[in-house]
Amino acid sequence: MSVDFENEPVPAMTPRRVGRKLDLRMLYALAAVAAAVVVLILCMTVFFNVSSVEVRGVSLYTDDQIINVGGIYEDMNLVRTDAARAEKRLMDNLVYIDEVKVSKSYPSTVVIDCKEAVKAADIEYEGGYYVLSTSGRILEANNPTPTGGIPIITGFKFYTAQDLLDKGEELTDDEIFSYRAAGAKLRSEDDYSDKIIIDLMTELIDQGYENVKTIDITSRANIILNIDNRLDIKLGSSADIGYKLSYFKAVMGKLAENYEGTLIYNGSENGVSAIPKDKYLGKPTFAKDPEKTDTDSNAADDTNTEDSTDTNNNDDNSQAENNDLNNGDGQENNDGGYDDNGWTDNTWDDGQYNDNENWADNNWNYDQNYNDGGWNDYTYNDGGYGW
Repeated sequence: MSVDFENEPVPAMTPRRVGRKLDLRMLYALAAVAAAVVVLILCMTVFFNVSSVEVRGVSLYTDDQIINVGGIYEDMNLVRTDAARAEKRLMDNLVYIDEVKVSKSYPSTVVIDCKEAVKAADIEYEGGYYVLSTSGRILEANNPTPTGGIPIITGFKFYTAQDLLDKGEELTDDEIFSYRAAGAKLRSEDDYSDKIIIDLMTELIDQGYENVKTIDITSRANIILNIDNRLDIKLGSSADIGYKLSYFKAVMGKLAENYEGTLIYNGSENGVSAIPKDKYLGKPTFAKDPEKTDTDSNAADDTNTEDSTDTNNNDDNSQAENNDLNNGDGQENNDGGYDDNGWTDNTWDDGQYNDNENWADNNWNYDQNYNDGGWNDYTYNDGGYGW
């Protein structure tokens, strides 16, 4: 008897067989999940425990100080180590750490890369000195004397939370001081001068300026640097600081090594004026009134000493106020201060000293030292001296 298997019908799968197949798949999935959980638990408890911590880039603190402050210790689990938390702890508690990066090196090592703070300048404020890092962090607060070897910044005003006090908030002296305490980021009262200082310090370092003694930022429109106690650099406003410093550096490279005087930025088109110390007068000077006798002059001087002092103070205050009313080049502007018979006050006119006729002193006109006798000027303009 022959059997025809090809034509024999295939029995249909019963519901019981389908259910059994699904049960097996679910068991396999549950087993895989359980295995993953077990492996994860083992990784977080038994495996990948910290056996070594590597500290790099720091010499002001010991490795143990870094490790302890960061909250990292041996046998802690590497998977569960919170690198971001460790970084914050280090930055908050170690002032001389400017930057820090905590990373994990499996299977059992933590690496802490640090960048130490560098003292960049001293800020003179209310009789104390505040050490500033290159990143704009306050390293030391209210020192009685300057650090030495770094520039001294004058004319800077720290943030004193006056805006909060004006809103009625009650702050203690310690809370106000905290804005300029060691570890705080530099912050100015005008919320702008701090950025100028950081940009300026960065450019001075990048361009290789040396022996910068002082930086006067009393007026943001008339920033003045002193180099080696022999050269005053008048940057003018804070605009284009990098460009101006590179321009001044080129000029300084052409001056004699022991040159003493003042460099004044006159704008991108007019260049830089180099005025020797014995030629720079700052303001016009005037002879005594020929109609007055020496006796009268002496008597007037004795009588008006107090008035003269007040007048000078008022002139200084007026000058400070006018610093912000300029063309952005750091020079005071005054469309007046002049008549046909001579000067009536000691003011600028369009950024230069100016007289139509008979000047007898060594002042300048349109970026040049000038008098009717035709004496030499010391103006540096577009790459060359003008004498």
